[in-house]
Amino acid sequence: MLGCPTPMTDLDLPFPVALAPHEQQRLDDLEQTVEGGLRDFQRTGQALSEIRDNELYRATHDSFEAYLQDRWGFGVRQADRLIDAAQVAKQLEPLGISPRHEAQARSFRPAARIVEELEPEQQRLVARLVEERRESESDDLAPWEERAAPELRITANVVRKLGPDATVYHPESGAEVELGTLSPPQRYEVIREHVNQKAQAYHEKQAAKAQEPPRERVNWADWFIAYAAEHLDGEQQLELVIEQGPGGEPRAVARVMSKATGEILARGEPSDDLKKAVLTLRGAVSG
Repeated sequence: MLGCPTPMTDLDLPFPVALAPHEQQRLDDLEQTVEGGLRDFQRTGQALSEIRDNELYRATHDSFEAYLQDRWGFGVRQADRLIDAAQVAKQLEPLGISPRHEAQARSFRPAARIVEELEPEQQRLVARLVEERRESESDDLAPWEERAAPELRITANVVRKLGPDATVYHPESGAEVELGTLSPPQRYEVIREHVNQKAQAYHEKQAAKAQEPPRERVNWADWFIAYAAEHLDGEQQLELVIEQGPGGEPRAVARVMSKATGEILARGEPSDDLKKAVLTLRGAVSG
């Protein structure tokens, strides 16, 4: 009796795999784009994405990673950053927003994901609102370059959430109404006010955070040893033990014990992380 043939996988395919003439021509074109445009993250990212997705490297390399290292001298992580940044830039095109470099494009990623979900009419509304926010420069606000990404995210999120059925306050009477019952100018005014309020709250929160004193950085292992040296006497001991949780999972617990009675004098919260276990004990003995 004949057995069923084992299906072939990509790993079983012979190497190298010749490209069809049109594939080879396309690879040549894309590599010229990468070679001539490494400073142009969008064109480079799009070219690398096509090479990866269509496996145009397969005639010379058995993996995209090997191709990148041999041909361009960088790894998958950098390629992924370029591809991701290029995708973000493409998502922002309907708004007329063009990130200047890869890092700026990555900062727009959360906003771009929201923008991509919006209908064209909503995208046009976002573009209008963002342009209005950009032109409203103020001494109380950071330069637009620094706040463009969060403000776009805030604006796109407000537009996404405020659908026709959303309950809002009428801009003139103050009565609660559905957004869809308002005239276009009234709807714009309501949405703009929501954006302004959200943006103001965001900037106030960021300003307050900037005024906070820097958090004390504690090396948990150093603190553990220092506490033992400074506070323990001959009748106490400091322990870091592993216990079983309710579901049988291992959990670390840091505690101060009495040698004579075995009484727990201080105890941190159980955690699956040694650092957290020690730092919660630090909080217990400090508070």
